[in-house]
Amino acid sequence: MQTVIRVIVMYFMVWGAFRILGKRELSRMSPLELVLVLFIPQLFSRALTRQDYSFTNAMIGATTLLSLVFLSSALSYRYKRVAYVLVPKPTVLVEHGHFVPQALNEERISPRDVFDAMQKAGIVALEQVQWAVLQSDGSIAVVPAHGERSGHSEGIMHGAHRGG
Repeated sequence: MQTVIRVIVMYFMVWGAFRILGKRELSRMSPLELVLVLFIPQLFSRALTRQDYSFTNAMIGATTLLSLVFLSSALSYRYKRVAYVLVPKPTVLVEHGHFVPQALNEERISPRDVFDAMQKAGIVALEQVQWAVLQSDGSIAVVPAHGERSGHSEGIMHGAHRGG
């Protein structure tokens, strides 16, 4: 019964934390937020199975992590210098219909990933792409060249997610 109560308390604590952090935190994960998602289960796993009776320590650790995510998000929003350090910058992968090999290599993005994003945007040839940009959330935004039509009315497609 103690384990059930611990799981219920942890569930509502994590649920409440994500409600406070907001939808942005759930829609796109930054590297800091990914760390949060990876650490919370580690903090609670032993406490939930009662291998370590320190449920309070797990709650303190999770609350600290959630507070750090909230603080880094707030500071990034408020101060450009903090955002420069914490938030990855978009990377141009295709410029005026040509791959940018250095950017592809640095980001470990294959041309196939770009072609997948192009296909989702309704673009069939690389020459039809004005820009393809790797966004900070790992998606590739494709902007068609002037006069080209994509399969989407806004002309930008947040398509393929970054491959490994």
